[in-house]
Amino acid sequence: MPDWITLVKPVPLAGESVIQLRRETHVALAIDFERLPIRLATGYNGIKIPPTGSVRNYADMTGKTLLEFRIRLYGANTKQYYEAVCPKCERRQGKKKGAPGMIDFHAEREIIEPKGGKIPIEFTFCCYPKDHHLGDTEYL
Repeated sequence: MPDWITLVKPVPLAGESVIQLRRETHVALAIDFERLPIRLATGYNGIKIPPTGSVRNYADMTGKTLLEFRIRLYGANTKQYYEAVCPKCERRQGKKKGAPGMIDFHAEREIIEPKGGKIPIEFTFCCYPKDHHLGDTEYL
């Protein structure tokens, strides 16, 4: 993982770098603005996460300078890009607001501002790679 992202939870097993995921497992990351690999102009107010079923309110972005945050999932074996949940998980997600996606962000609103120089991001995975039956059991 790049040095500007810290995995806060879940903690991998001792000596491991892989985490075990369940749909109910909240993954928490901390992004350090100071260590980003690109130089940012001053005046960034935070990041904008995609609207998902667990992002509760849409924020007013008027006059704010934001970075967009996305997570892309690839199969560890096939290197295939996973963009949509499988039909079974789409039915399970049901009528949550927002389009069913592979990641469900958890936040009060879609803008997350820095706290102590870091931006906390929390999300869950909505579909396992094995559900797609393409030969993957893990994500990259």
